[in-house]
Amino acid sequence: MIWRRLLLAIPDLELAPSYVFDRVGRLARAFDAHVDLFHCLYEPSFAPQSGAHDQAAQRIADHVQERRRRLERLADILRDQGVAVSASVRWDYPVYEAVIRQALRYKADVLIAPALSPQEPARTVVYREQRLIEQAPCAVLLLRTQEVYARGGVVAEVDPPHAHDGNVDLDEIVIGAAKTLAGALGDVPVHLHHAAPLGGEGAGAHTLAVISEQRVRRLAELHSVGAADACVEYGEPSTTLPTYVRSARAQTLVIGVGSHARRPAVLGARLAESIECDLLVVKSRYEHPAVGSQPSPAVLPQPL
Repeated sequence: MIWRRLLLAIPDLELAPSYVFDRVGRLARAFDAHVDLFHCLYEPSFAPQSGAHDQAAQRIADHVQERRRRLERLADILRDQGVAVSASVRWDYPVYEAVIRQALRYKADVLIAPALSPQEPARTVVYREQRLIEQAPCAVLLLRTQEVYARGGVVAEVDPPHAHDGNVDLDEIVIGAAKTLAGALGDVPVHLHHAAPLGGEGAGAHTLAVISEQRVRRLAELHSVGAADACVEYGEPSTTLPTYVRSARAQTLVIGVGSHARRPAVLGARLAESIECDLLVVKSRYEHPAVGSQPSPAVLPQPL
């Protein structure tokens, strides 16, 4: 995989943690990538009164420029690391739609979003993450934690029974993304994990278990992953996967989303809240998002 355009969405300019810039800078240098820092803002009090559209537009433009100056100071943190950076500010709402619109404009390969926001309820952050995963026209990397193990590996969550989405093998995409990310992080190990559903008792369930384990071992062999780093567990992903991620001391979990039913299920709110490492979500296909290219006229009185 080749990731040359990274979009970093900064929701709060005052609470942009340093570890985010350290991690993004590390990835950008490894990929020789360009980074676009993006911030959106919207304040209902700026809505124009009757006959005052021009005044409102000028106030918005001034506000946007002030935020852009502050964003440029954050961009300098990455420039000091030798990273090529641009800074973009838009008057837009809601946040997740604004970010998706910017990803389309910028033609991002990866959308990076800090998932920690002390100013917002966890429910709001999870909702925004889910919308970004559903609608983003590119891979989504959620920076979920400040603590990262120095040599922690990357876990690829595979699902061989449901890997084929049309003509696309989603497991191959997931493993490819995991290996690309592991290389950027300093050739850290890649782990394969499969959360297999409990199939009950009897010969049929035993046969399915054997087939699942064989397929995961085969994937490990094909991608030069050690046998000790390939694991099949039986149970719900929301239970088995967070435990495995902790035991593997993972830096990042990579999950694939396809069009069939099981793949999106692993991205439920319960799982999203329990993962204690960064989360990279890739898809079998990136369809055009159900988000308009322009903000609502109620948000933007006239083009800025």
